[in-house]
Amino acid sequence: MEHTIADASRPTVSVVIVNWNTRQFLGPCLDSILAAQDKVSLEIRVVDNASQDGSVAMLRDRYPQIKVIANDENRGFAAANNQALAQARGKYTLLLNPDTEVPGGTLEHMVRFLDDHPQVGIVGPRLQVLSGKIQGGAAGYEPSLWTVFNYSFFLYKLAPRLFRGMWLAQRQYLAGAPIRVDWVSGAALMVRLAAAREVGQLDEAYFMYAEDVDFCRRLRERGWTIYCLPDVQIIHHIGRSTRQRGPGFFAINVHSLDHYYRSHYAPGVVRLLHLFGAGGFLLRILGYEALYLLRRKAVYAELRDQWRSCLATSLRRLLGLTQLGVDKTLSDEAPR
Repeated sequence: MEHTIADASRPTVSVVIVNWNTRQFLGPCLDSILAAQDKVSLEIRVVDNASQDGSVAMLRDRYPQIKVIANDENRGFAAANNQALAQARGKYTLLLNPDTEVPGGTLEHMVRFLDDHPQVGIVGPRLQVLSGKIQGGAAGYEPSLWTVFNYSFFLYKLAPRLFRGMWLAQRQYLAGAPIRVDWVSGAALMVRLAAAREVGQLDEAYFMYAEDVDFCRRLRERGWTIYCLPDVQIIHHIGRSTRQRGPGFFAINVHSLDHYYRSHYAPGVVRLLHLFGAGGFLLRILGYEALYLLRRKAVYAELRDQWRSCLATSLRRLLGLTQLGVDKTLSDEAPR
């Protein structure tokens, strides 16, 4: 539990946003956050990873009150967040994607939950697209043989309480009550700053993805608990911001999970985890191929190709045909 001297000038929340060429999303994101500052005292820090779309000029022109760190190169999600975390002053820090919008009351609710539960180190919201559809991957359980198998073969959707998955099932977000989980997504993650300082920085070996799972694991090992708040929503324009990057972009998830697996499991377990993953990717490819043939909608072909890219990467990892580490030509992207 943290013990600090009261400081009236200290903000309640430090909002940290890592940006890379997402100017069209960044403005609405910042406007939604600033609309909440009459209820929660804030400081906002944006780390720009060498954008070429005029993001930094827009920030300095339209948002002079926001602290900007302008990098000369794309340092990745984890490293850029660490730059701002080192300077954060708030009691809590919200790591937030630039392709999000924060509805009124969201920050207050998250802060209140942390205030009321001093042993909780991290909270995350329900993520949903603009239409209201719930986004998978906002929170879940420790990647293990059990949870990866249940996720890969859809058992977590059939009976989520019995078959815990690596991701929460979408219907679990509908219950409304807080859910104790093992990790929440770095797309919208509020951490108690004292807890973050206790465990250290995000692991910069993860250029992008799975660094949040690793960070949450380190907090849990120190005795902190983690919750997802399904009755708190943040809008995430994930489809619009990532579709332009092509199917190969989604393989970064597999690269990063591979690094996580190898950091925590024996080689035989790592191979089984990739085998389960590959089986799940194949099922999804076949499902979206069938939907595409039946309905001829381009979105099904796009989703099929995304899972195909993940399958190819998982098989290369399984067979030892890919060098360790993430291909920077793929990962030289933001947001998540």
